[in-house]
Amino acid sequence: MNKIADKVDFDNLLKCLEELDTQREYAYKESRQILICFPRIFMLLHDEKYAEAKDLLKQIETKIKKLQSEISLRWQKYLFPVQIEYVEAYTYLCILQEAKVPSKQEIDVEVDAYLFGLLDCIGELRRAVYDYINQKNYSKANFCFNSMKIIFEKIFPLSYFDNVIPGLRHKVDLARKLIEETYVDLTKINTFKM
Repeated sequence: MNKIADKVDFDNLLKCLEELDTQREYAYKESRQILICFPRIFMLLHDEKYAEAKDLLKQIETKIKKLQSEISLRWQKYLFPVQIEYVEAYTYLCILQEAKVPSKQEIDVEVDAYLFGLLDCIGELRRAVYDYINQKNYSKANFCFNSMKIIFEKIFPLSYFDNVIPGLRHKVDLARKLIEETYVDLTKINTFKM
């Protein structure tokens, strides 16, 4: 007589899988709820409503930490995009306010989320450069451009760790392209100002 049916508890396996699926759905849903807050934060930052943006970022930080403690390591991958956006927004706020940019330890995220968030911030800073140029605030535009370059210069030497953090080199290459394009545009504007 075949004893497989006696040894494999299919009902228990089904229950385990249903529990895992419930945890996965919770992690995914909560992460999405946090992610949808970021467009509003970036809008506030572009409108220079820093206090309001900072308050929202504090609320998001609390939600991230709560979710991180509630979900198992298996589902932490759903937090990754949230952490990237958080680093990007927090860094962008600090730069716009000319404050110290937080370290990885201070912001308390994984190294890949931290690096990707910093690199994504270069795109937001590029937009800020053009916003300040339109406002004829050239010193702030140059400050944002220099911030783009500093972030890039700090991260560029790490791009050979692409085998450890897949996609890092590609992100670094995109950041370089944004900086080069912004430099060309700034050069044209400075030429026309003379």
